[in-house]
Amino acid sequence: MSVLIIALNTFREAVRDKILYVLTLFALLLILVSRGVGWVSYGGELKITTDMGLLAIWLFGAFVAIFIGTGMIYKEIDKRTLYTILSKPIDRWQFVLGKYAGLLLTIYVNLALLSLILFGYLWLMGAPIGIAILQAVALTFCEMMVVTAIAIFFSSASTPVLSAIFTTTLFAMGQLTKWMVDLGAIVRNASPWVGKVMYAFYLLMPNLHNFNVRQEAVNAAGTAGALAIPASQMLNAMVYGAAYTAALLLAAMLLFRRRNF
Repeated sequence: MSVLIIALNTFREAVRDKILYVLTLFALLLILVSRGVGWVSYGGELKITTDMGLLAIWLFGAFVAIFIGTGMIYKEIDKRTLYTILSKPIDRWQFVLGKYAGLLLTIYVNLALLSLILFGYLWLMGAPIGIAILQAVALTFCEMMVVTAIAIFFSSASTPVLSAIFTTTLFAMGQLTKWMVDLGAIVRNASPWVGKVMYAFYLLMPNLHNFNVRQEAVNAAGTAGALAIPASQMLNAMVYGAAYTAALLLAAMLLFRRRNF
């Protein structure tokens, strides 16, 4: 019950944050402008609209997690409201989990609205809402689950500026994990230890590339029954996202528990 109360309060607080409306407006403009860009490419209106729409949804979720999530816990410390909360029968792990759940709920509600706008936009264009685009949106939701956990992890241990830097860096590196493995395989013959180091980084870094099927969804645009990726691969990505998120939240709870207030 304590986690739910904190989550709902966090949701209400995040909804009042002005940066959320700025980012929402940015995402909406990107979706709407996509049609105009599509007209420039003869015959490619549907694919460009789909591509830019999915990109807008993805960018919005990442920006909200980074710019709001990284300062969420520090704000409670700075305003000294944390002391009032922890003076009640609430454990620190409940506070961290509640903050994560509230921010994730904020992101999911806004992503759902943007997705509905994109689907309605595609429907007005006469395009079917295929399974591939639904897969892309679902995996974007899974990716934001991991990115939000990264933001909360750093927010529980550092200042907003450093948390934003670390989260952005990890987010960017998570997009490059596929190329990290490929590059490691190339250099392994010349320098085995470099290949091993790169593979170790690959195992530790969040493999956010697993959730990126936007290009596959764009290629399947206009085909209702086409899949972006096989169902088994999608299930593996979702299980990986849940496991990595659980590990990050556990680490965040342990770090926050050891902090002195």
